Amino acid sequence: MANVLIKAVIGALLLVMTQVHASNVTDAKTATKPIITTVDVGVLATRGVLEAKQRWQPTLLWLQSQIPNSEFRLHPFTLAEMETAVKQQSVDVVVTNPGQAVRLGRQYPLSWLATLNSKLGDGTHVIGSALIVRADSHYQHLVDVSGDKIAAVASNAFGGYLTMQLRVQNLGINPTAFFSDVSFLGFPVDAIIYQLRDGYFDAAVVPVCQLESMLEEGLIKSDAFRVLDDISPDNFACALSTQLYPNWSIAKTSAISTDLAKKITRALLALPSDHAASIAAYSTGWTPPISQLSVDQLYRDLDMHPLQRPWWQEAAVWIKKNQQWAWVVFLFVLLLSVYHLILEYRFSRSERKLKATLNRLKEKNTMLEHAQRVAIVGELGSSLAHEINQPLAAILNYSQGGLLRINKGADASTIKPALEKIQQQVKRADDIVQRLRTLINKRSVAKSSCDMQVLLTDTLELLEYDLQQKHITVKRTCVGNAAPLYADMVGLQQVLLNVLNNAADACLMRAKTVLINDEINITSDYSDDRLILTISDNGIGLTATNAELQNAFFTTKKDGLGLGLAICRDVVEAHHGKFSLAPAEPMGCCVSIILPLP
Repeated sequence: MANVLIKAVIGALLLVMTQVHASNVTDAKTATKPIITTVDVGVLATRGVLEAKQRWQPTLLWLQSQIPNSEFRLHPFTLAEMETAVKQQSVDVVVTNPGQAVRLGRQYPLSWLATLNSKLGDGTHVIGSALIVRADSHYQHLVDVSGDKIAAVASNAFGGYLTMQLRVQNLGINPTAFFSDVSFLGFPVDAIIYQLRDGYFDAAVVPVCQLESMLEEGLIKSDAFRVLDDISPDNFACALSTQLYPNWSIAKTSAISTDLAKKITRALLALPSDHAASIAAYSTGWTPPISQLSVDQLYRDLDMHPLQRPWWQEAAVWIKKNQQWAWVVFLFVLLLSVYHLILEYRFSRSERKLKATLNRLKEKNTMLEHAQRVAIVGELGSSLAHEINQPLAAILNYSQGGLLRINKGADASTIKPALEKIQQQVKRADDIVQRLRTLINKRSVAKSSCDMQVLLTDTLELLEYDLQQKHITVKRTCVGNAAPLYADMVGLQQVLLNVLNNAADACLMRAKTVLINDEINITSDYSDDRLILTISDNGIGLTATNAELQNAFFTTKKDGLGLGLAICRDVVEAHHGKFSLAPAEPMGCCVSIILPLP
């Protein structure tokens, strides 16, 4: 029993010692296993994901080799994806161009570690853009492309659209007009050049050295494209159309420690210029961060700096700082508003008075026109009497002839022609009376379709007797195809009567030592859209100035009222026409009446 108990105790002790040993071995293994620090690196993939990995993966491998127990993971991003990653703190380190670096650095807590050192130029200022066109295009300068079809990466792409926008603005060209037909195609940039090559666009805005890189890689032909307005420095191997800005930079977010950031910075600055990582990144290594002042200035010049406040916020700050001046401005604006309201009230009152005065003048003008028509009727009394006497005399003759035939026992068939003639002469007399009434009655503003040639014929019939007594010959000419007018017939007849009477009076006033016949010429010239009616005489001509003839109540006749020409001008202008007088050659006066055709 004792031996059994001793063996059991010894077995238990061995079991415990075995477990303790196993536990010690496990703890020793755990203590010797290193802790790996994972660093997520976001890079701007301007030429696509594959190119971004080929360019930046060697740099991350270099950092892993220089920083023990670390793992650097590459994340290619577009512009929008990069901003989202920084905003959400899903990356620890960012590598991007200076434009996005400034925008992100002014909005989020980033600490810049180093700037990429290029083998181009001075190494630190190598970012810009080039405006390229096909080699066979007719474009020679930037301004030639204004308003044509242009391709670019994005409206916020720094080493492309933004630098080119500032360049265009500095040349005095309106950027809005220059880029009026721009299309943003996004990454990769290679696709933009291919679409330019295939004729989808007239020009393209690409990052500097993009064309040279694709040429070196054999992706395009050497004679396929040209860069407009190349302003590259002498020691710069790539053609560009804009100013150069700082190179790409690397920064840490608040997701990693300062100690790790120091290690990353030391490793980057220690990267040899001939290392595979430097060659893959098209650089000679890294240098301490340089100033981004030129990038800040570009955003300010384009009025899109991330720290710029809206105008209303700027105004609010100014008001807060200068309250006394703000009150002065407010009171000044208030006084101006009150003064404006007073002026508007006065103008409104004056306008009402002017409208009332204008209405009274129109009423008086209508009365004067009526008086003028009555005066014209008085002047035409003898002519009208002659016109009425003619049908009355004819009626008398036909009626006497009819009576003689009845007395001789003629049948009804021989008397019928005489009765028909009497009826025609009665109708003619009635027309004369109606025409007289139309002239005496107040003129209606109603318009209707009328023929100017018929109106001229009727008017000349009214004046026929008077013109015969004055031995004045009237000649009529019509040029073009006569077209109807939409007009006030009575008003136009009044104008014709006025003008023809004045022409007849002017012929009588001319000295009779000049042995020529008194003559009035009437020419109607029809075109597609207007009628030009010209009435000229060989009378005494114009004896007053044009300014005097424009005034109402001015007359050169002893017993004239001076209203005739004023009424004529008013009637013609009411038809949207033009009434004018001019001297005739070799003597006399020429009246021109221009009326629009419907």
